Amino acid sequence: MAISYNNITYDKIMIPLRDKLRTEFKGALPVYFDSKDKEIGNKSLRIYPNSQTLQEKRTKSYINSYEIEMNYIINTYKSDEKALDEMYKDVTRIETILHQNSNGGAIPYFYAGMPTIDHNIDTDIPNAMVSKITVPVLYEEVHERFVRFVTSNDKFFVTSSGSFYKEIKPKVKK
Repeated sequence: MAISYNNITYDKIMIPLRDKLRTEFKGALPVYFDSKDKEIGNKSLRIYPNSQTLQEKRTKSYINSYEIEMNYIINTYKSDEKALDEMYKDVTRIETILHQNSNGGAIPYFYAGMPTIDHNIDTDIPNAMVSKITVPVLYEEVHERFVRFVTSNDKFFVTSSGSFYKEIKPKVKK
């Protein structure tokens, strides 16, 4: 499969993150991918990619920085202090999960820093409180780079891994 923004972002970053959060909350917090907030139960977590930038290019790999955003949504009235306490508790729990995996623990990537959290952001959902969690993620994609060199006898090539390949010339029919 060719490497693309989508298969790295979703397959290598967002799906393991979603699975880790689902395991931690044991199904009590629906986690989904979408470009818009949805009303799903009393509370939910939406995960979506925001940006991707090349951090460092190496000989056999490259490191990209991905900015993943999560919206924690709790359906309640703005004045409900019990719901506000639950939101702060759950967001702190999510932050702890991210911090515990900051060095490439069970999730196969590294967090580039602590997440930033904005509480009580505006959303299209009426009677909902939303916290936005922005997570900087570093992911290293390893690839093979083959370089061929011509040897002195012009018949053999050697790759960067040291393997020799004999040049095969097509036979010309007379």
